[in-house]
Amino acid sequence: MKKEIPKIYVNNISKIHNNKEVFYSYKENNLEKKEIVEYPDIYELQDRIDEIFRSKDFIYKKKLFIKTKYGEGYYTIISKSYDYLLTIDGEKIYIQNILDIKDN
Repeated sequence: MKKEIPKIYVNNISKIHNNKEVFYSYKENNLEKKEIVEYPDIYELQDRIDEIFRSKDFIYKKKLFIKTKYGEGYYTIISKSYDYLLTIDGEKIYIQNILDIKDN
């Protein structure tokens, strides 16, 4: 029986050229200018939403103008959860996406 361990194949590495060559890519600056959107303070937004729900004229539903990252429009809000508002149509409007909210 042979008592020698089999030899492992090792590739011959004569020179190492790490970080000697650099790839640089230049892309033309033809980007469209986008409107800079200022995000409201989340605590200020939560306070405004809480004021709407605490008002004396809110019983079951309230029509509000809501501007989000994805669009804007009038929505009839029926309830508020921790992280979203629920509309009468069953749509969830996440509070983190709201940019502005106004009462009629």
